[in-house]
Amino acid sequence: MAAGLGYYYFTKREEATETTETTETTVAGGIETPEETTEVSALDSFTKQSGSLYPAFGGSDLQKPDARKSIVGSEACAQACKDDPNCVAFTHWTERYTSDFPEGGTELHPDTDLCYFWSGPQGDDTTIAADAAVGPAHEGNTDDAERAKSVAHTYIKKVEEPEEETQTNEAEQVAPDYTPLDYRPLSDSIQFDPRSKTGNCF
Repeated sequence: MAAGLGYYYFTKREEATETTETTETTVAGGIETPEETTEVSALDSFTKQSGSLYPAFGGSDLQKPDARKSIVGSEACAQACKDDPNCVAFTHWTERYTSDFPEGGTELHPDTDLCYFWSGPQGDDTTIAADAAVGPAHEGNTDDAERAKSVAHTYIKKVEEPEEETQTNEAEQVAPDYTPLDYRPLSDSIQFDPRSKTGNCF
């Protein structure tokens, strides 16, 4: 009878173990799930406004003329400006029209999906801030009706705040270790009798 119970016990234990392993295998499926990664965009380092920095910021002074033509798309422009410590802002043209390149024409304006980059104001007012310099996409040229249909966005590099130094509160400051002064008798004439159990002096 004891042998039968033992056989029954071990059989059930093995079945339970097999069931557990099978369940774990089924759940896992033998496939490792890759960790989800959050893609960081270079555009996150900028604030976005509608319009162009020209003419208030003057002519673009960075990434020109040929280098600028090889940087296509707002993300690529943002990365190029982010990597350049002198770059403070750029204007990206998603749609650009002129009388020579009208909306709905057979040929796109050469600046479509390209950018202009600035290290700072290059115009008459060298104190104007980038966010105050953003103007209409027609860039002040109202004689050409097609220019008013243009679409541009200006991206201004965010100023990184300096890390605050951790200041220790006076109450949190640890007091220096206290080292008691060596004991010295008030008078050199006072001596202790080492033989005395009471420490009498003489």
